[in-house]
Amino acid sequence: MDFWGSIKYNNRDDSEFYKVYNKAGKYLRDIDVKDEKELNGEFLHGVTCFVVNDKNEILMEVRANTELTPGKIDLVSGHVNGNEVGLQSIIRELDEEVGIKGVLGNELHRVSNLAKSLGFESKGKIRNFFIDFYCLKTKKSHFKIQPEEVESLKWIPMEEAFEMIKSGKTKFPKQEGYVNYENIFDNVRNICLNRNPQEKKVMEK
Repeated sequence: MDFWGSIKYNNRDDSEFYKVYNKAGKYLRDIDVKDEKELNGEFLHGVTCFVVNDKNEILMEVRANTELTPGKIDLVSGHVNGNEVGLQSIIRELDEEVGIKGVLGNELHRVSNLAKSLGFESKGKIRNFFIDFYCLKTKKSHFKIQPEEVESLKWIPMEEAFEMIKSGKTKFPKQEGYVNYENIFDNVRNICLNRNPQEKKVMEK
């Protein structure tokens, strides 16, 4: 997909525009941020992160009354702005949404091999995104939320959080048909339970 390749630069501020892609991931054009709701069947690029504490609980947020998925349960998530790449975006979102500052790239684990195409229902319309999933282990227990984006936060036991996502109780589409989160969940488990995929295969035999 184009957003894994070379970055195209222009003179616009990254916060002012999004890159638009077709279903195959081919870059089409830039749009102003305010024009997102006018898209019809096209895709934006987004990021989301499983923030996990020492108890293997996942930080989940209730979205504020925002333009996108208001009132729904979410992970720390956001758009890839302008010429950012996914890693830059999730570091920024962790800072902006919950006040996790100074995260280094090597502290973040990417838990999806390719960006996953998902449609999010928002105010009766489906918004399409290619989503990069990340995982961050943290010892942080106090957060500074961004009130424009986040209404509240809660730690949820890992398996319960996975079940909420699978069953459609969050902003993420229910696991059915083409939507399957199991590989992502397994990667999060492997990271947080300090086991590698080879150990997992041995355990399952």
